[in-house]
Amino acid sequence: MKVKKKTAMLVSFTLGTLLLATTALADIVTKSGYDQLKDALKVTAEQSSDKFNSFTMDLSVAIKDNGKTLGTTNDIHKYDRSKNASENISSRERINGDNINSQTYSDKTTEIRVSQSDPTYYVTEYPQERKEEAFSNPFKEDGADDIEKIADAVVGSLKDHVVVTENSDGSKGFAGSLTEVQIPSLVNAVASFQTKQEFNGSQDILPHLTKDVFVKEVKGTAKVNKDGVLESILGSAVLSGKDEQGTVHEISIEALFKISDINATTVTKPDLTGKKVVKDTAREYGSEITNPEKFVGKFKNDILIEKDGKFVKVGEQIMEISHFDNQTLTGQYYEVYKPGFEEYANSERDFKFNAKKSDQKNSSEFDYTTESGSKRSIYVDDHSGQLYLNGVMMSRGNLIFDSSFRPDLE
Repeated sequence: MKVKKKTAMLVSFTLGTLLLATTALADIVTKSGYDQLKDALKVTAEQSSDKFNSFTMDLSVAIKDNGKTLGTTNDIHKYDRSKNASENISSRERINGDNINSQTYSDKTTEIRVSQSDPTYYVTEYPQERKEEAFSNPFKEDGADDIEKIADAVVGSLKDHVVVTENSDGSKGFAGSLTEVQIPSLVNAVASFQTKQEFNGSQDILPHLTKDVFVKEVKGTAKVNKDGVLESILGSAVLSGKDEQGTVHEISIEALFKISDINATTVTKPDLTGKKVVKDTAREYGSEITNPEKFVGKFKNDILIEKDGKFVKVGEQIMEISHFDNQTLTGQYYEVYKPGFEEYANSERDFKFNAKKSDQKNSSEFDYTTESGSKRSIYVDDHSGQLYLNGVMMSRGNLIFDSSFRPDLE
């Protein structure tokens, strides 16, 4: 699945600053400040992308089951905008021994990756300087407005449970907590659904919760400096639920986000002297496709569900390209469901698009605007022959599919 770098930044920064990455509850808690804290998030994102020369972001998350630590994650992101360079040090520890430690470095012409399990330094060199910024404002990305509107609607009166403290130096402190009886049924419904999606099957260290899932407690604090920049957020949430054997589990999730060393962060390129190095040259994306006509036709992607322990195909996503000339991509997206699965078609999508080549240099993306005014894009991969529909919320209920479309050769 092709994921845009900027979209990944949006997700990473939003989840980091909103405390937790595993449940939709996190968005509710940290935004309940509400407008002042939301403003601080936006100020921090804007200055990180436009004003700060360098800075460090640190996100730590710990998950426990009935007091026993199941896993911890720590990511340290260092950015030097003056050099358009970044460095990421990541460590993950799991109770089952599935531990990962890795380091990545990136600048205008080079990417370097190394991990503890494989001491080889994998180096990718780019024939031309990349124009993408080391850090871009996630609140200016496609879909950010929609995420904010959803959060505003769900939060509702929960914003009243946060206390804001004005300090003498102009800084602010935010603190709030919710107990079981204060948490609305809608929040519990969202948390229950998201927990079952995240905990069951995709994370082998987490208990398989099947019923009676609810939010038992939520706490959070945040610090904003006198310039309106978010310095840290510390939050925790406790979810209770039962597994298939009826055993009660209390899952606690604790997270800490910090931004530090503003204009004092140093990004260091790894010294490869004496190291085992594997080099390759990146292919140049965005170059003219020599035969764009080959993309005219039907592309599809299977829609699946999980039933009786197996994957079952219920339908297909279809993209029909009627015209492509390296500057314009025209066509239609729609969904088709198999007989017997018509119940899933109640929210099917059907729309036409007339996408124009992105203004960004070396880009293979084609941008279009939906009838509602939202910005979307389609990525054309000339090497794999696939199309990727970006910026569309694909997940619906228990349907399983992604954004990649392959040629229909039948």
